[in-house]
Amino acid sequence: MKALIFNGSLDIEAFRTSRRIAQHYTDQLINKNIDVQQIHLSDYQIPIFQANLMNNVPEEVQQFIEAFRSADIMIWLTPLYHGSLTGVMKNAIDWLELTAKDNPAYLTHKVIGFTCWAAGNQAMQGIQAMDNIAKALRAWSLPYSVPISTLDLYIDNELTDQYKTKMNMLVELLSAKR
Repeated sequence: MKALIFNGSLDIEAFRTSRRIAQHYTDQLINKNIDVQQIHLSDYQIPIFQANLMNNVPEEVQQFIEAFRSADIMIWLTPLYHGSLTGVMKNAIDWLELTAKDNPAYLTHKVIGFTCWAAGNQAMQGIQAMDNIAKALRAWSLPYSVPISTLDLYIDNELTDQYKTKMNMLVELLSAKR
């Protein structure tokens, strides 16, 4: 089984929330002997999606799309931006239009779990946005997600046990797909 951690943040430092959450998920999946690939959008130069570029697809976009094709399960994570996922994440997802003619098309048969964080209690808005997109791409959304309030995410600069437990549950449910 192969898992993809798709990080919609442009954070590059390992101590940032997006990288720490992605690493926690990765560690948990590796402990279950699942092959994991992390996609951090800050590591890619994905241009603005334009349908007229579909015949001249940049190499980084092709690598990005191949990561989605090869994954069995995924975890999408993003900070909340103005009630939704980050714009750079949505733009990257738009490039999955290149999978429309795959057999099966788009993200059919892929199972996706979601995590979003916000300074208040609005993280579910980002999860709902990602869920709508995943369903439009024919994926199966895990009926369990992890909305995070950054106000209580850390104790002594470490992820709290409360959120680790929630994230571990998401991994348990995704890995049960086997």
